[in-house]
Amino acid sequence: MTKPDRLESRQIRIILCAVILVFFFLLLAFRLWQVQVLQGMRHRQTTQRQSIRPVLLNAARGRIIAADGRVLADSISQYDLVAHVSEMRQPGRPVHTIKHILACERLLAMTIGRPSQLDEEAIRRHLYRHPVMPLVFCRDLDPAELARAAELAPPVAGLEIVPRVERRYALPGVGTHVLGFTGKKLPENTSLGEDFSRVYVSPEQVGRSGLEGYYNEVLSGKPGARLVKVDSQGYVYEDVRQALLPRHGNDILLSIDSNAQQAADGVLQGHHGALVAVSVRSGAILALASSPTYNVAGLTQRAFAALVRDDSGRPLLNRAVNGLYTPGSIVKPLVALAALERGHLDPEGLYDCTGRFMVGNHAIRCAKRSGHGLLNLKQAITFSCNPYFMEAGCHTGIDELYPFFAAAGFGEKTGLDFPESVSGIAPQREYALKNMHRNWLMVDTAYASIGQGMVMLSPLQAALYAAALANGGILYKPYLVEKIISEQGEVLRQTAPVIRHRMPASEKHFRLLRSAMESAVQEEGGSASGLQSTGLSLAAKTGTAEIGSGDDRKKDTWVICYGPLEAPEYAIACLIEEGESGGRTAVPVVALFLRRWLEATSGGQRP
Repeated sequence: MTKPDRLESRQIRIILCAVILVFFFLLLAFRLWQVQVLQGMRHRQTTQRQSIRPVLLNAARGRIIAADGRVLADSISQYDLVAHVSEMRQPGRPVHTIKHILACERLLAMTIGRPSQLDEEAIRRHLYRHPVMPLVFCRDLDPAELARAAELAPPVAGLEIVPRVERRYALPGVGTHVLGFTGKKLPENTSLGEDFSRVYVSPEQVGRSGLEGYYNEVLSGKPGARLVKVDSQGYVYEDVRQALLPRHGNDILLSIDSNAQQAADGVLQGHHGALVAVSVRSGAILALASSPTYNVAGLTQRAFAALVRDDSGRPLLNRAVNGLYTPGSIVKPLVALAALERGHLDPEGLYDCTGRFMVGNHAIRCAKRSGHGLLNLKQAITFSCNPYFMEAGCHTGIDELYPFFAAAGFGEKTGLDFPESVSGIAPQREYALKNMHRNWLMVDTAYASIGQGMVMLSPLQAALYAAALANGGILYKPYLVEKIISEQGEVLRQTAPVIRHRMPASEKHFRLLRSAMESAVQEEGGSASGLQSTGLSLAAKTGTAEIGSGDDRKKDTWVICYGPLEAPEYAIACLIEEGESGGRTAVPVVALFLRRWLEATSGGQRP
């Protein structure tokens, strides 16, 4: 090939390459014109819709329901106006975003008629500590505020009205120590998978005390979540994936009778003390009240701190379960039972009460300083004679008394499905050695026989002991939760009665004690005769325990009772701190409780 031919061939290839390049440039230009001009509007709208928001769906807590069907605690929805700060970000320095958020908050606050709650420092703290969390502008919007906020929220990017689940207690101030209260806590682990690792969450409700705390896992349920796309106005227009629905908490059905609980809380007002009513046949708790109490509705951190600091009233102490008291004379039926069973007491034998009992050179006085004179077991129970039972206790001896105290539940926790911290004290030699660093003495037996000295228990333990006297010596494990019910209505758990101990005594001796305790109510001048006003057939025993010494000496006053006598169904223990005596202080409280319970029961039938 000649040189001109080669040159011509090279020129053709160059021209061909140029044409191809020009063609591709023209194709690219056409495509850019198509995308930017013809499809520009659609792409701008799509770009604006690229905010993906993971949203945690909190589960509603389960309900707490009384045995009579009344809902004591449930969940309701409140509405908040919040700002998603990531969608309100402004160009430039962070202060521009802060000022923009503050301006939006003040505009909305003015529009719905509320004072502004935020300042620049509060917003700066939120952006630094919780940038992924919504910032709350207004809480608990009422219907009128909701309507005004709904009109304003869409035009401002990032604003949203969100529901928030709150706990509601149907009977504020009633059963507070039983129900407990909830607090707010950010979920520690959403367990929702990788897509939800930076999820928008709101604080969830967590049980802090009482049944709310003890059964928190049962009541809480499991959270769910949505992964959604929102437009520039904050409207959700698409779910990225199918929502994980929350699984709401289970309901718990209590053994508590709401009428009995209201009556118990009512009669204790103005007192420091407790009242417990239990089922004689199962240990189910019918009422459990402690006073002073408090109202969980609107309980703030400041109000809670004041409750913590109240050392005199100690309203946070559940005296019914975790209060520890000297029982006084309510132990006398137990001492009599031990003495009868061991053959150290003749129920018809007479004892001459002179007003004091001598242990060596130490005199222990009777409540009746002049003495009761000659009396038998029934009379000694009826009029609560101290020397009679010190004589019976000392003849029986602590080694034979202790098994009866232990079988009655003294010195051990009840096993209640509830936060319980005390076990009480049962009188025994080991206790004196371990805690007093000395041997057990005869005077210790004398005092223990009248419920003084090294013997203590809680009002709940006293109620269960009274129930055991009524049912022939069976000490049950108490419970508050009768059933756990799923959201679908399935019974997940049902509580069955559990026997803890049996008192080692015959039915014959139980009948003697029941007759004597009935006499304490029915006999004129009986220590519990104030219960006659109820019109119910009851058996009872009062107690007055002296505590402290000198000018600080005070009396804790007791009464235990059960009824109706023909077929005992309920047993009650009441403790009033710093009273006058069991008969004058605790008995009127229980009598009023029973009358109110009767009045609240349908048709005035007996409980």
